[in-house]
Amino acid sequence: MKVNPVTFEIVNNALVGVAEQMAATILRSSYSTVVREMLDYSTAIFDPSGRIIAQSCRIPIHLNSMSRSLQTTLDGIIPINQWNPDDIVVTNDPYLGGQHLPDIQTFMPVFSGNEIIAICGTLDHHLDVGGMRPGSYAGDAVEIFQEGLRIPPIKLFEKGQANERLLALFDANVRQPHQTGGDLRAQAAALNIGKLGILELVDRYSKDVFVGCLEDAIESSEKRMRAKISELPEGEYQGVYFFDDDGVTEDKIKVQVKLTIKNNSIHIDFAGTDSQRRAPTNATISSCESACYFAILSILDPTIPANYGLYKPLTISAPAGTVVNAKPPAPVVGRNSVTHTIVNAIMLALSEIVPERVTAAYYGMSNVHILSGDGTGEHDSWILFDIEVGGGGARYKKDGIDCWSQGIHNLANTPIEMIEMVYPLRFTRYEFLPDTGGAGRKRGGLGVRRDIQFLDKSGTLETQFDKFKVEPFGLFGGKPGARGQMFLNPDSANPTQLKSKTTNKNLNNGDIFSMRTQGGGGYGPPSERSEAEIKSDLKLGKLTLDSAKTNYNFEDK
Repeated sequence: MKVNPVTFEIVNNALVGVAEQMAATILRSSYSTVVREMLDYSTAIFDPSGRIIAQSCRIPIHLNSMSRSLQTTLDGIIPINQWNPDDIVVTNDPYLGGQHLPDIQTFMPVFSGNEIIAICGTLDHHLDVGGMRPGSYAGDAVEIFQEGLRIPPIKLFEKGQANERLLALFDANVRQPHQTGGDLRAQAAALNIGKLGILELVDRYSKDVFVGCLEDAIESSEKRMRAKISELPEGEYQGVYFFDDDGVTEDKIKVQVKLTIKNNSIHIDFAGTDSQRRAPTNATISSCESACYFAILSILDPTIPANYGLYKPLTISAPAGTVVNAKPPAPVVGRNSVTHTIVNAIMLALSEIVPERVTAAYYGMSNVHILSGDGTGEHDSWILFDIEVGGGGARYKKDGIDCWSQGIHNLANTPIEMIEMVYPLRFTRYEFLPDTGGAGRKRGGLGVRRDIQFLDKSGTLETQFDKFKVEPFGLFGGKPGARGQMFLNPDSANPTQLKSKTTNKNLNNGDIFSMRTQGGGGYGPPSERSEAEIKSDLKLGKLTLDSAKTNYNFEDK
């Protein structure tokens, strides 16, 4: 049925509100710092066929990725007629619609009478799901079986009763069962909140009106998206960008994208992209799709409600067996080397037609670092999973933002005070790095230096960084941003420079891990930057005098 426009707007926005209530529940009841502090989770509402209808404002890389998992589940693994009230289905399989094993998804049907009218979903990045390395980030994995516990769609709760044997299986295979189990139960609590919110809308407006609003939401977003695409000139536009390596070999890896704009639609083709690697720097198709959706939506119109209709005008060709669409059993935990590179490659392609909307390359990687203690000292074994960001790309009329969660991120900064209170770690430096933003008419954002002292007896370090070799590019004459670096004991007599993808590095009491993150690329010729802006950068310490002279021909008067 066609719904009154006013009622539709109320219900459509209320559904987003329900997704946000689910997100608030996870925030308040989760155990791990990954979820509770860094906010690496998402919540959403789907129709009974698995099409996404509404989602909370959380992680862009999760855009529509839950739909693929849910639709795969419904298509023969657990058909819709096998779902009961208060069932919860759980999965994390990257080759059945997921992204990587730490991202565990849960789904609950919402019944009105005997009919399923919606499905609630959550996705949390879990602190540990087993595998070769603490935090389940094994940079030396050569197959997915080494990355942790792989869960095909299965019922975690059936008719409201927990599958205790499945929960025991989780506990037996992860390093921090208390936190992983607590986060899973937080997801279950959020699903119940979502169910109650949807039933409240059904009670208020009727089942038929609610179902009609779901269809209207899809139709409305598709119509708006096609209208935005129609404003672009038809044609083919290409972008090629690279990430450093796979952590095993030293070869750069190419992501090649071609956008074909025609008939109010966009086709994204990855032909020419390099083959998948025998290392974790691969992405499954769901990760690739999410990166594409984010890049296109953020440039065309980020105000369009993100539901299934938004994605209908966007089609993707990603050759199987490439780093953007890996085939099993390729490991995929480090897929963000690929996905960030996809976003910047699409920005490069779009810069040909909407230069005023795109940014130069941002830092281009989820800078994952995992410090862990092995329990041999006075502390029990522990794991800290954290991500540091870098400089944002400069824009048409504005400088890039310093140390900003840009692109497919949207993560929060884990408070230093909380980390020091919970873990045997001490932060000795945390500061902006001058000169890391690419020079230009508008300057790229700055990266940061962050030094962490290890205070336990012994442990290990795992990292998944990138853009240590490949520079974040500038646009239209702007210079590239600075590349990243990492060191162990940087201020000692014998500092050790680390590779971007460091695996199983031993740590001892007193060691200092130092990261220097990437800067954003500049936009426009440096010669066009105003003297007032240069002086302001000098005054704020964002630029050194030597760099001002070299990059801007600045004369110190």
